[in-house]
Amino acid sequence: MAILDYADDIWREALDVPQGREPAALILEGTWWRKTATENRLSHLSDVRELAFPDMFAGKWNGADVVYCCAYGAARAVEPAHIFAHLGTPLLIQIGTCGTLDPEASTGKVILPESCAARDGVSQHYGAGATVRTDADWVNRAERYLTDRAVETQRAFHLTWPSLFAQSDEMCDGWAAEGLLSIDMETSAVAAVAERFGVKAVSMLTVWDALPHGRTFLDPLEPEDAERLRRSNEQVFDVALLLAEEAAQQRSR
Repeated sequence: MAILDYADDIWREALDVPQGREPAALILEGTWWRKTATENRLSHLSDVRELAFPDMFAGKWNGADVVYCCAYGAARAVEPAHIFAHLGTPLLIQIGTCGTLDPEASTGKVILPESCAARDGVSQHYGAGATVRTDADWVNRAERYLTDRAVETQRAFHLTWPSLFAQSDEMCDGWAAEGLLSIDMETSAVAAVAERFGVKAVSMLTVWDALPHGRTFLDPLEPEDAERLRRSNEQVFDVALLLAEEAAQQRSR
């Protein structure tokens, strides 16, 4: 049997996740710095254990069961998204950094994708069309929590693209002309998986690369920009945990 056709009991047995103990939320983070990110994020959780599949960690926060996975790129992110959405985890949360196509966007602003151009190479295999959407209610909740923490946000028509490197100036100009405001490598694929399995997805992405100014991750940031980036990354994870707690509360009603 091909993996896309597996029944959920196969995943339960493989991961040793009993019925009723599915996490309330899966938090996915796309970054090269897997070891540092994982250590930092897991320090916020209690009762942490690595599941049978590597880099998937279950833990608790304020009584909510959460799984965290550092998964870089759409092809990797869809794997934990697929498994836990299939098991009925009600909320998939994508976090990480992104590039901006908005000349006015500052480092550390948090992008909240609403509609995503699904050009990641994976989404269409989950039934997605040219665009997918995140869940409006969860975007509203994320925006409210971030605003309460004085984090600048921007809702966006967003692009998910398969490669950080295969982005030319000509491509960026074309994307900006389409009205696309930001780029990452995971969001649309995670949203497509969520839609296929009937669960919800939300994405919170901190601006790092400023493509209209020719600035990439290779360029050093000014100290104030570096601090805004650091603070937004921390606040985004805090908000992700609050969203997970809300998902757990909704499920228990």
